[in-house]
Amino acid sequence: MKFVIEALGLKVGGGKELALNLMDRLAQNPRHRFVFLVPDLPGFAGLSGARVELITFRESFGLVGRSYLLNHVVRRICVQHRADALLCLGNLPPRRVPCPTVVLMQNAWLVARNLVAERRLTFREKLVIAYGRRRYHKLPDRTHVVVQTTLMRNKLCPRFGIDPRHVAVIPNGMGLSPSDVAGPRRQELADSAGPFTFLCLARYYAHKNLEILLEAMEKLPLYTRHPARCLLTIAPGQHPQAARLLRQVAARGLQDRIINLGPLPRERLAETFRVADALIFPTLLESHSRTYFEAMHFGLPIATSDCDFARDTCRDAAIYFDPLDPAAVARAMSKMMEDGMLRRWLVQNGHALLARAPGWDELAARFVAALECAASGEWKATADGGDTRAVNAVQEALI
Repeated sequence: MKFVIEALGLKVGGGKELALNLMDRLAQNPRHRFVFLVPDLPGFAGLSGARVELITFRESFGLVGRSYLLNHVVRRICVQHRADALLCLGNLPPRRVPCPTVVLMQNAWLVARNLVAERRLTFREKLVIAYGRRRYHKLPDRTHVVVQTTLMRNKLCPRFGIDPRHVAVIPNGMGLSPSDVAGPRRQELADSAGPFTFLCLARYYAHKNLEILLEAMEKLPLYTRHPARCLLTIAPGQHPQAARLLRQVAARGLQDRIINLGPLPRERLAETFRVADALIFPTLLESHSRTYFEAMHFGLPIATSDCDFARDTCRDAAIYFDPLDPAAVARAMSKMMEDGMLRRWLVQNGHALLARAPGWDELAARFVAALECAASGEWKATADGGDTRAVNAVQEALI
């Protein structure tokens, strides 16, 4: 079979890493041919294989340009290449699909709301969210959805009236290449002679809730006598609120306690994880964050938001706090700093969780199974109440 894989909007962060890791494994598949549609960015150019055709696109002209690429250019390429199925990795399918289509939905904003984070959204972000929600209310025929957690499927289907049999669950991978994860995991925890180092690894997005860290760091001395610092990884140009946040760090005199490293290239991830003592992640909305798995791999205990998505991923490998209460965040941070046995217990639990997580080869195989099911019509048989043996075969292949 021949499959077209569309990743034109995945240019940064976890979405880009997912696309790179998944396509790298798909390129090694000996049974099918693939056409990769990718942005003209470093990393994607290295994708190759005997059965792969790579088509790159320069920066699109905003939302209108992206819409044109997805709804016209992608459709045309699928027709020209006589694709058996299309996989869209960027949350949305074309309005009129040219062939059986599978879409990966990983934008939590499409199924959830958060009033605090919504106040920080730009007009463009609100427009993208509204457009996406409208599209899921009217998914084209022959379109099937992949989500990363059962929790997300349970939210998606009732919100948009989607038959759960049209939705498969394929989790995210850890997001690191073999070279990134080479070398030993962190063994030594906080050095009592220096400040305890929290790492908040995230681009600036409204839902990441980074503002709470400023108030939490101000309150932290009320709960512990030990010094601490928090590392951020944002850039002023990522979002209008990012520049404001960095100005607030300086205005509050927190430069020595909140240190911005700037965006980290892939080759610096391992180095940065190994200088940290714990991951702090006060996010308000997620589909399935790879940052949790990365922290588990490098032996960092996790303190994160007391939200369903975080508990669904981290289980007993994290301590949880109210992400809207700076005092609660500070208390969780102090607890992490003061209790060495707790840290070791969290790290041990994280390693156990990670050992059960599927690798990228397995995840790629699941996506191939999804495309095969869509192309062969087995997924349609599921939705139409067809042969239960076909239904069972699809479920066993995908979940």
